[in-house]
Amino acid sequence: MAYTTIDNPALFFNTKLYTGNGTAIASGGQNITGVGFQPDWVWIKDRSDSDRPRLFDAVRGVTKAIDSSDNTTESTLSEGLTAFGSDGFTVGNHAGVNSSSDNFVAWNWLGANGTTSNSDGSITSTVSVN
Repeated sequence: MAYTTIDNPALFFNTKLYTGNGTAIASGGQNITGVGFQPDWVWIKDRSDSDRPRLFDAVRGVTKAIDSSDNTTESTLSEGLTAFGSDGFTVGNHAGVNSSSDNFVAWNWLGANGTTSNSDGSITSTVSVN
């Protein structure tokens, strides 16, 4: 199997640290910028508290979260990640993504900035691939 070299991995993956401000979406939420691209997959962890990590992706859409510490498939968080922006994302006041004064880490991956159908195999799926 041949492997390709990614000359600049920061174009496809970036870690962003931020401090929560507890701002609700109705008040604009909190814009997290400086990622360097529009992420398609964001994994957020509260480093100050024992809140469970939350994962968000462009295929499911904003407000749809995966809880990596639970056996549920997904949940809707109206105050979770609410937008993917050209240089980051916006979060509401959900404690797991924007609790006031807590320190957070967000791991961000670039997909295709869109979705496509994949019909390889017996089940057609929607994917974002880069």
